[in-house]
Amino acid sequence: MLFVSLLLVFLSVVFIVLGLYNMIFAKRRSIINRLEVYTTENYSYNADFNISLRQFILNIIGLVVRKMSRRNYMDIKQKKLNQAYVFMKAEEFLGISILFGILGFLLIYFVTKLWYLGLIGMLIGFKIPDIYVGNLKKQRMKKLNSQLPEALSILSNGLRAGFSFVQSMSVATNELETPIKDEFLRIVRDNTIGKPLEEALLDFSERVDDEDVDMLVTALIIQRKVGGNLAEILDTIADTIRDRMRIRGEIKTLTAQSKLSAIIISILPFVVAIMIFIMNPSYIKELFQSNVGIFMAIGGLIMQVLGIFIMMKLADVEI
Repeated sequence: MLFVSLLLVFLSVVFIVLGLYNMIFAKRRSIINRLEVYTTENYSYNADFNISLRQFILNIIGLVVRKMSRRNYMDIKQKKLNQAYVFMKAEEFLGISILFGILGFLLIYFVTKLWYLGLIGMLIGFKIPDIYVGNLKKQRMKKLNSQLPEALSILSNGLRAGFSFVQSMSVATNELETPIKDEFLRIVRDNTIGKPLEEALLDFSERVDDEDVDMLVTALIIQRKVGGNLAEILDTIADTIRDRMRIRGEIKTLTAQSKLSAIIISILPFVVAIMIFIMNPSYIKELFQSNVGIFMAIGGLIMQVLGIFIMMKLADVEI
């Protein structure tokens, strides 16, 4: 019952933090949603905001994290947030990660009374926001990739109808949905305000970070330098992407059983350890009350993580 109570407390704190975040950033998110076409790459604060208590707290967290963090690390996090379409500064995200790490440490420590296990909980809690953002990014990139063949077909038809490439892309935005609609609008806007099309396409490739988009951008840049029938090139790329999607689906079907087995084998030791701890805490605590037991647990955890990594790499087939 103690474990269940602590788990409920932890979940309650998590939901409270999420609720406070949504409440704090509700006004800012509504403004950004209206201006998202112009603010998708580098989201930043307006220095003229009226300073309130919540803004003061966020400024303090941002200042502390900024002093503690390395610039390249923050740039990578900011790029990942932009790719996931999460309108948040990297300093705020790192502050939330630290908060989750502290909650993870407190939860594990109050359950086990062992500070070194609390450190493991802290690492897990620290990674939870990063895993969540990574999942958002993966879902957005997957949806954009699935929209590419249709988008390229619309561009090809527009070129055959006599439109320029930028005009065809502008027309395609009326037929497409988010997220590829947002990216095409961004390319058109960048080109309209004076940025060269090649540079706008390279920015698009960097924002999306997808192999099929890289192939598309490379082909478009080469075509603009050496010439050729752009409509036929787009049709060829669309067919290639469809074939890659078909092959990915077949591979996913063939490896589904192996991936499920890997997941079950990976989580089984942790589930068994939790069940033993709930039923007989004193029995499993013996493992952590001697140096030999601690080294065995650490060694088992390292080998478990290594095994998960190897199984995932074996199941990840490059196309």
